[in-house]
Amino acid sequence: MLTAADFDKLGFWEDSTPEENITVYGMDFGTDYIMLTDDFGKTPLDAKKFIVVAAYDEADCFLWGVELKNFAALKELCAQYAPGSAELFQALKEYKLLKK
Repeated sequence: MLTAADFDKLGFWEDSTPEENITVYGMDFGTDYIMLTDDFGKTPLDAKKFIVVAAYDEADCFLWGVELKNFAALKELCAQYAPGSAELFQALKEYKLLKK
């Protein structure tokens, strides 16, 4: 089971959303930011399931979204690029799931 510590190690911050009653993890990229959820819009808890990355601008307007294969895929990208870097933001945006 994924915990806040798993995301903290990668440079993500934690926040709770009282209206949805979930914990979300995010990262700032200048004036833009990303939020992570599972594929049902809930707190990501299972390391083997999809992680949805949604990017927003400073006015909280949606920019783009992508599904990562699992936590290992997120961890791999975060190992290649510094937290909050333009390179990580771009790598997440361009991530493609391999077709079976």
